[in-house]
Amino acid sequence: MPTRPSPLAHPATRLALLATLLTLGMTLGGCAQMAPSPQDGQRQAAQAEVDQAISAQDPAALARARMALSQTLSGAARAEQQLNALETAIDAHQLELARELYQQADTQARWDAINSRRAAIARGLGEWSAGDPEQARRTIHRIPLPLDSDSERRRLILLGALEAELGNPLTAARYYDAVDDRLDEKARETNHARLWNLLTEVPADQLQREAEGTGSRQFAGWLELALTYRQQPGQIDSWIASHREHPAIESGLVEMLGATEPLVQLTAPAKTGPVAVLLPEGDRYAGITREIRAGIDYARENGALGGRDVLFFDSGSDRIGAKVAIEQARRAGVAVIIGPLLKEQLGALAGLPPGGPLAIALNSPPAGESLPRGVISFSLSPELDAAAVARRMWTDGHRRAAIFSAGHHLGERTREAFANEFQLLGGEVVDRARFASGQTDFSSELRSLLRVRTKSNDGPFQPIIRGDLDAIFLAASGDELALVVPQLDYFGADDLPRYGLGLAYNGNPDRRGDADKNGVIIPIAPLLLAGTAGPENPLRIIYERAQLAGPLPRLFAFGADAAALAGRMEMLLQGGTLDGLTGELSVTPTGLVERQPRWGQFRQGLIQPVDPTPSPTLPGSLTSPTRLPGTTPPVGQNADGYDQPASTS
Repeated sequence: MPTRPSPLAHPATRLALLATLLTLGMTLGGCAQMAPSPQDGQRQAAQAEVDQAISAQDPAALARARMALSQTLSGAARAEQQLNALETAIDAHQLELARELYQQADTQARWDAINSRRAAIARGLGEWSAGDPEQARRTIHRIPLPLDSDSERRRLILLGALEAELGNPLTAARYYDAVDDRLDEKARETNHARLWNLLTEVPADQLQREAEGTGSRQFAGWLELALTYRQQPGQIDSWIASHREHPAIESGLVEMLGATEPLVQLTAPAKTGPVAVLLPEGDRYAGITREIRAGIDYARENGALGGRDVLFFDSGSDRIGAKVAIEQARRAGVAVIIGPLLKEQLGALAGLPPGGPLAIALNSPPAGESLPRGVISFSLSPELDAAAVARRMWTDGHRRAAIFSAGHHLGERTREAFANEFQLLGGEVVDRARFASGQTDFSSELRSLLRVRTKSNDGPFQPIIRGDLDAIFLAASGDELALVVPQLDYFGADDLPRYGLGLAYNGNPDRRGDADKNGVIIPIAPLLLAGTAGPENPLRIIYERAQLAGPLPRLFAFGADAAALAGRMEMLLQGGTLDGLTGELSVTPTGLVERQPRWGQFRQGLIQPVDPTPSPTLPGSLTSPTRLPGTTPPVGQNADGYDQPASTS
């Protein structure tokens, strides 16, 4: 029987079947593509956030977006993306953010396989985030050299920041000078401000020795500029003549130092147009915003803004929220912007065009950063208070001081601000000691700080303290101060003049709560002194209205003065002063609102006014209108963890 041919043997049949299989395969493949997994959707959304941050040129947002994208990945891709997130934050000198992101990372074990040197830099960052900056410095120092350009830049940035935190400003400045050539133009301007602020903390004799011994011509130029500005400010032009190509000239820093015309980079607001107020409306800041807004409303009602309309915008709690609010304000045709409030949002003001609205930021820039050009900064910074205390001590005739400070971040910042200013005046910080947060017994610390001894071993305790102190600065909150002062008295320092911070008084008379702060002198807003004054005090009615707004009348005064600044800016830019509710206000050539507070002293549980001291005046270099606020670091977070402009911080 003949074999029957297979149907597939025919060429036409085979072609038809092949076409069918191809069509079926394409259909099945198409169906698979139309059903992405939920993980794919999350990854696409995260990638979109990365792309948006790149487009907006917002490195902080980009670092966060990269960390979020890493959560949708696995293996080496996840590890690479997390390293990228940390490195993006370091490159932008967003080091607090970099430490925060390190805590979110979970791929550290894979980093060495990607790149051992990049991994070592990240490991040092992690040790810093764990609270061990000295170990972080050792780890980063031990990284084998040479490094690729990007890694070397990050190494220098981190070493500069670590040395600054460890109290070595000259070494930190040397690292920032070394990294300068590796930065883009915008980053170099910020780096120069950071470097300059560090050099203002270094004693003149140390600057001189370093200038004579350094092998870097560029760094020697920075040191000579710092010496010239401090000792012979009239010779800045001579320094320029011999340093024509120095980076400080290219970035415009020297121009600010030598400014002779008042506030040439600042312009008064337009004669017409509303005022925009940018404040965060979220639950976290609701109370703060309410009190500041009440002060602004009060000032507007009483003519501080000359009849201008006031528009309020929610600035959110990050830079993107601030940018959105600024754009809304610009579209509304405003002449003045008051805000934003949070320090990490101030960079959003850099996008304002020349001739655009005048911005009065309600905070100081982050540490080491400068204000965007043309922006004014108004804050009630505790560091500014500490510097004011140093000047008050000096004018009261005290030349040798001790410092007793809380060990938390706020105590550290204010302690350094006081020490820098007092030493710059020529005073001597003879000794200093810290106490821990939550501590109630300071016997050991005070005995050591005061060198307590007794008249005899028999009979009642009769302490005698060291004789080389004129006064003591207590860098502490109100609650901490109430615990410290009685123990100072117990250990024999009852006659030692004591000074504290404005935040030691919340603005509300409390004879029982403040009874243990006896004798302490603090800088204080004029409005707060009205709280213990009689009804004849001209600020008493305003004080009572501030109390209706909330528990911190200082914030009411802050808002009212911000509005007053907006209404009187033309006069202030010509060198005038304003008697505000927070103090006497003026504006420096660099855009800082300087505030001369009033002074109060705790007596029998009540704050009472203290007259200004007419005796010895401050050195001329410290009263110069062109002086940079370099020894006063910008405000950060307060002891309660929120970030705001003031001694409420």
